[in-house]
Formats: sequence, C-alpha cells, structure tokens
Amino acid sequence: MVKYQFIQSQSNLYRFLDEIEKATWIAYDTEFISEGRYRAELCLVQVATEYGNYLLDPLRISDLNPFWERLCQEDTTSIAHSCRSELEFCYRAIDKFPSRIFDVQLASAFVGFEYPLNFKTLTYETIGIEIDKSETRTDWSRRPLLTSQLEYALNDVCYLKQIADFLTGKLEDAGRISWFVEETHAFCDALKSSFVDEHWRRLLGSRRYSRDELAIIRELWTWRHNKASAKNLAPARIFRDDMILEVAKHKTYDPQRIAVIRGIRGTANSHLVKELCESVERALKLPESQKPKMKQHGAYPQYALATQLMNVLIGQYCKQHDISPRLASTVADVRQAIASYSGTLPASEKSRLFQGWREELLGEYIRDFLGGQYAMKFSDDLENQPLTFLKIE
Repeated sequence: MVKYQFIQSQSNLYRFLDEIEKATWIAYDTEFISEGRYRAELCLVQVATEYGNYLLDPLRISDLNPFWERLCQEDTTSIAHSCRSELEFCYRAIDKFPSRIFDVQLASAFVGFEYPLNFKTLTYETIGIEIDKSETRTDWSRRPLLTSQLEYALNDVCYLKQIADFLTGKLEDAGRISWFVEETHAFCDALKSSFVDEHWRRLLGSRRYSRDELAIIRELWTWRHNKASAKNLAPARIFRDDMILEVAKHKTYDPQRIAVIRGIRGTANSHLVKELCESVERALKLPESQKPKMKQHGAYPQYALATQLMNVLIGQYCKQHDISPRLASTVADVRQAIASYSGTLPASEKSRLFQGWREELLGEYIRDFLGGQYAMKFSDDLENQPLTFLKIE
C-alpha cells in the first residue's frame, strides 16, 4: 500500500506547498468528469514528488491556483502521461504552462514504442510493473471517495518518475532529447492556439460558405457558446453543429421560415426560434467589413496513389528507426511533402516533414525516394517488414 496525504482544505494545501517547496520534479495526473458539461469538472489531482505522494481535492479546496503556480516554477520538471487535459486545467487557471514538461507518452514514441500508448501498457513495458485500471468508470465527483479509489488514483502518478528516468536514458542513448523537446514545444504551442482559435470555423468542413453564411455561423456559435458556458452543458445539448450550418444556409431571420427547418424543435413563437432569429439578424446586418472572410486554401493535386505508397514507406522506415510512425507523420503531411517536392505546394504553406526533427529523420529519405534513388522489392518477412529498399548508386 502506497503512503499518501489527502489534502482537503485550503490551509492544508498551503502546508503541502511548503512541504514540496524544494521539489525538483512533480509528477501529476487529474481525474475529472466531462460528460454533458461545457468544461470538464476537475475532481481530483494526484501528485508525487521526492517528498511523498499526495491527493488534492478540488471540490473541497477553494483555490487551487497556488498549486498550478508551483507546478510552473522554472526549476521544476512536471511529469505526466498524455498531458493535454492536465495542461488545459493549468492554463485555464493561471494562463500559462509548466516551463519544463516531460510527457512520458510522447517521450516513448521517440524510442520505439507505439503511439499513443495507454498508461497501463507503458508502465509494464518500461519498468515491468502491472497496475490496476479497474476504476476507469468511477464517478470522481461523488464524496466520500473510497480508500480503494484513492489508492487506484495514486497508481497514475507514483511510477511516473521511474518511467521518465527510464525513457530519458533511452532518449539520451538515441540522441533524441532535442527532438523530444522540440515536439513538446510544438504541442504546447498548438494547444495554446486552440484556446484562442476561431473555433466556429471547425464546423465548416470542406463546403465553401459565403460571407453572409460565415457571419451567421459565427453568430450562432457565439450564442451557443455563451449559453452552454453559463449552464455548463455540452454545446450539442443547446444546439447541434449541423443545425447551425442548416440555419446559416437559409439566410433568413423570419421566425416562420426558421421554425419549419427540419430539426428545429420549436414554434415560430418559441424562445429558441426567437434567439435564433436575433442571432441571424445581427449577423446579416453587420457591415461587410465586419463579416468573416472566406479562407483561401492553396489547391494542389491530391497525389492519392503516391501518397498511399509513400505513407507505407515512411511507416516502415520509422519502425526501422525506432520511432512511432503515427507521431512522425499523417497522411496529410505526406501529401504536402510530395507537393513540396513537386513544386505544387503554395508558397504560403510549408511541409512539416521538411522541418525540424522530421527533416532530420525523413527529409533526405523522402527526397531520394521521390527522386528515384531507391528500388524496392518484397522481402522474406511479409508479415512484419514486407518491403526492402535498395539505394541505387
């Protein structure tokens, strides 16, 4: 049984922070509930340091921000597994990320493990410890929490430092520490951008919308966002994405016409229809200069067959070099790289495979292959490594 302290009051939180004041690393994880909510409700924070193991109760502690601030001190390494949610809680609380982040799931992808790899499998394959994951459906918002639940939650942090040390050694042996750091920074930048991005544009798909339609979509998204946030409900429970697009296509704020749109649950006099009409009217009465502009995406050939083949080749190449293919590239990355090599990629776009650590790993290989510098044939190992590549001298 792992020893721990359960922190359930503000005063105890401050005592805990004093106790770990000189900690050089903090391993942490969170338990939360997101189903049916606009923002996930944080229910438990698990912490491990060189000074011990701790559980923090956000439902009893009035202000958790001092912990997030401690996590972000420059002389402290934060260790987590698949840390997107943990970083989001931190950023939304104090508007910053920890300065030194070690995500064991991401690190493992650079040294031959599958990506993404769940924590139970990663723990066993790195340090040989089998952990219990039987409480995955626990309602972490209920109090009191059982001792078995608390001990289960601790499993998610008490081995993180051992795993991080194991993976650090592997990264150093492979000379890939700089690659891992680069990818960590890129991940954080992308996550931060997602908090301020024009989220409403994610509804658009591939269809081209007029500026009037875009204005309506933006206005309806904002209306839904405000209602969902105020009620802490999932946005779809307020109004579905497809219905936002459907209303926008009609470009009308006549309640009679909106009420008969398929899927609208309300009459012309209902509160819902009234709010939809008000949103559409605001959008259509905007000056042209304030309506969203249609984004111009550079068009280039799809290279469908070449992309499929190159994707297979890159996947096998990555496995041969002990790096996860799913981390290294996507199908879109491969298509963009082919377009870049062929000279059809718009100047405004850059191929991710020809930048940073991906260029170092794959750049020369992709160029040589596309340039006809390789021949390929089927190998004897058709199950695991079906193709063999021969450099043409």
